[in-house]
Amino acid sequence: MSNEPLHFDILTADNLDPRQLTALYLESRNAFRAACKRAERVSRGSGGIQVDGNRLAYASVLFMRICVLAKSLGHFLPDCKPREHWDFSTVASITRNLSEAYLWYFWLCEDEVDPDIRQGRFILLYCHDYGSRDRMLPGLKPPADEDVVMADLVARFDANPYLATFDEKRRREALKGQKTPFVQDEVLDRMGADKEGFRSAYRFYSQHTHTGPVSFIRILMECHDRGAGVETAREKCYMIPAIALATSILESAIGGHLSLFPAAENRAPFLTDKEIAYNVERNQGRLKRRL
Repeated sequence: MSNEPLHFDILTADNLDPRQLTALYLESRNAFRAACKRAERVSRGSGGIQVDGNRLAYASVLFMRICVLAKSLGHFLPDCKPREHWDFSTVASITRNLSEAYLWYFWLCEDEVDPDIRQGRFILLYCHDYGSRDRMLPGLKPPADEDVVMADLVARFDANPYLATFDEKRRREALKGQKTPFVQDEVLDRMGADKEGFRSAYRFYSQHTHTGPVSFIRILMECHDRGAGVETAREKCYMIPAIALATSILESAIGGHLSLFPAAENRAPFLTDKEIAYNVERNQGRLKRRL
């Protein structure tokens, strides 16, 4: 991820001529669209490759998710023309989601670590997945199934040399799987990212993701001039840094993916657009027959 600050000087932007601000917004959007196209090309070029181990398999899955999120974000970046819908909060929410997807990608797949540590991270992932599902749907698992799954996780956990170094408290918390298994700042350190800039952006975007007071309490103030779904200078001032962060994330993810799949950018797509559409229609037909 880029070491450039992940914030934008709103006061400077407010002092820009409206045409300059619009030009800056469109320039940022064009750069993001170019990164999206390249990411899609790399993703499709890494498809259909037989891989060994979970590192490359999950890299393919997570990179595809990053591409889908980026494409969704692109749909919410409006043109500067009448009757376009402007909604920074949605842009902020998807940008935060995109950043989280890349944190997972880096931690699980891109980061160069000892094989025991990598396998330990995947075991922590499985614990987190199991714990998260249990919290969402408590009491729905048959006790026998729960015992078998948990026993397998404990056995794999204790057999891993890296996880065996955990003290009892950390081991117990990890096996519960109720917390994200990595510390965000530690991952950012290993990325070489600007922690303060990322943290500021993440907290601000979280307010919009969860409808915190920062996302709405000043909307009615005349000086704030945003939040009504229409084009304003303030909406552009907020969107430009979000687009810049999203572009930075995409470029970092592309670099990481190419380190794992070096030929992906120039490899012919595993499936054509028609084949993808056909597979989607076929799967939908199967689903309807089951229902």
